[in-house]
Amino acid sequence: MRDATDGSTIGFWDDNPQAALFQKRLWKACIYCWPVCLITFLIFFLPIAGFIPPPKENWSADRLAEFYSDNLTGIRIGLIGSMFASALMLPFFTVISAEMKKIEGRMSLLAPIQFGAAMILVAFFQIIALFWLVSSLRPGRDPEVIRAFNDYGWLVWTILIPTYSLQFICMAVAGFMDRRPEPIWPRWASYVNIWVAITGAGGVLAVFFHSGPFSWNGIMGYWIPVIAFAAGMSMTAVLLLRRMRYEEGLEAATAEESATPAVARRSSAAPTQVPAGAS
Repeated sequence: MRDATDGSTIGFWDDNPQAALFQKRLWKACIYCWPVCLITFLIFFLPIAGFIPPPKENWSADRLAEFYSDNLTGIRIGLIGSMFASALMLPFFTVISAEMKKIEGRMSLLAPIQFGAAMILVAFFQIIALFWLVSSLRPGRDPEVIRAFNDYGWLVWTILIPTYSLQFICMAVAGFMDRRPEPIWPRWASYVNIWVAITGAGGVLAVFFHSGPFSWNGIMGYWIPVIAFAAGMSMTAVLLLRRMRYEEGLEAATAEESATPAVARRSSAAPTQVPAGAS
C-alpha cells in the first residue's frame, strides 16, 4: 500500500518484524554489493592480472603472446577473481529494478528493460573474461590465435555499450517520473545518468582505430567510459542508501503514530474547559 503524501511503499516489508529486519538487511547488502564489486574487481584486474591499462590495440601478435606468457598465473588468477567480482553487480542491479518498480507501479516497463540489459552486461563480463582465459590456456599456441581471442574480449569490453547505456537511460527516465518528496534520483542525478549513457558511446569506434583516443586503450574508447560507469554506479548506490534511510524513518514515524492510543490523541486535541465562575 502507498502513503498518500509521499508515495513510499508502506508495508512493503513482511509483517513479521524478524522477517522484515532480514529483508531490509538483505536489501542493504545487495546495495553494498556494488562497492565490494568495484574494489575487488580493481584488485584482481589491475595488480594481479595487469589488465589496467589494457594491452595496446596495435601490438603485434608476438608481443601480445609474450604479454600473456610473462604473467600467466597472474592473468589466470586475476581473471577468475574478476569474474566472481563482476557477478556482484547482479544483486545491485536487482535493487535498482525493484526501486524502479516502486516508482512505476504495477504496469512497470522501465524496470524489466533495465534488468534485462543488466543481465546481458553481467553475462558478457563473464564471457569476455573466459575469452581472455582461453588466450592464456595454451601459451605455446599460434600467437595469431591468442590475439584473436584477446581482440574479441577487448572489443566486447569497449563496444558492448548499448546495454549499460540503456540502463542509465531507464534510470534517468524513472528519476524524471519520480514525483515523491524524496526521490531516488533527483533531477540533477537523472541528468548525470544521461551523461553517463552518452559518454560510453565513444567505445564503439574502437573497431575503426588501432591507436589513438578511440582505440580500446584510448581515452575515449576506454578511460572515460570506464570512469563514467564507475562514477554513475557509485552515485546510484549512495542515492539508494539515502532513499532506504528515508523510508525507514517514514515507517518509524507511521508506526509511532499508530501506536499512540486514540483516546490520548483525542484528549490532547480537546480544548481545555474553564470552570464556570472562574475569573
